Amino acid sequence: MHSDHPDPALPARGRRLTLGLALLAVLGTVVVGLPGTAGAAPDDSADRSADRSAPASVGDPAARAAPDTVGVSAVGIDLCAQVGYAAGFRGSPLVTAVAVAMAESSCNPSATGTNGPTAGCPAGSRDRGLWQINHCYHPSVTDTCAYDAQCNANAAYSISSGGNNWQPWSTYNSGVYANYLSAAQAAVNRLGGGGTPSVTGTILASPWLNVRAGPGTSYAVTGSTSYGSTVNISCYTFGEYVGGGYWPSSTWDRITDPATGVTGYAADTWISTTHDVKSMVGRC
Repeated sequence: MHSDHPDPALPARGRRLTLGLALLAVLGTVVVGLPGTAGAAPDDSADRSADRSAPASVGDPAARAAPDTVGVSAVGIDLCAQVGYAAGFRGSPLVTAVAVAMAESSCNPSATGTNGPTAGCPAGSRDRGLWQINHCYHPSVTDTCAYDAQCNANAAYSISSGGNNWQPWSTYNSGVYANYLSAAQAAVNRLGGGGTPSVTGTILASPWLNVRAGPGTSYAVTGSTSYGSTVNISCYTFGEYVGGGYWPSSTWDRITDPATGVTGYAADTWISTTHDVKSMVGRC
């Protein structure tokens, strides 16, 4: 049992039992996507080996949407900022990524654009999802991935070489994306700190959890946070393996308890978040 958690009596619930509930309470839920797209892993089917010179999107901004069936945690431009950050975009490339997605799809993850014949795609093609990833030029990005917000963002990150090459996007080449730069910057700012997302977690250790100066129990205690407290998570790192809790691992989160001002590291296994923390914030 982890020494930072003095009470062996744990709440009888799973590691991520609050999945969806926290975001429903704070952000609300909108339903978007294609049938059968739920549960796509963020990195699944992302086109890691695609030709970066191939078009990502071919046609004009998407004009129609696919059936709505998949729940996501944010909507519109804020969704693009959220999944863009989780995919790896940072700073100016993140702002550009969000602006391109707005120009391409209005940040609707179920958006679909149809195109006539083009070089290499004589039967026509479809642009899909947030960044309108073309199904003909990027066939390894399946429909399941393309209509999943996070997987689409991951594919865009790969195709754009980490945000360094936006030439594959028609709305970037035409300059239409620039109309959305101010709104994109505002959405990135809403993540917190101009690019660091405002991610929260709930303390599941009872009755309290020590907060440390570093990622391990050998570091000095900087304070504690109580069971049920909501804390802000700024980043994660790896440190001492913790076998107790709800998801034993060596992951530690850098947290701040807004109620007390205590800041430091706490074992991720005692903190409930809506998704794996490594997909939500960057590494410390």
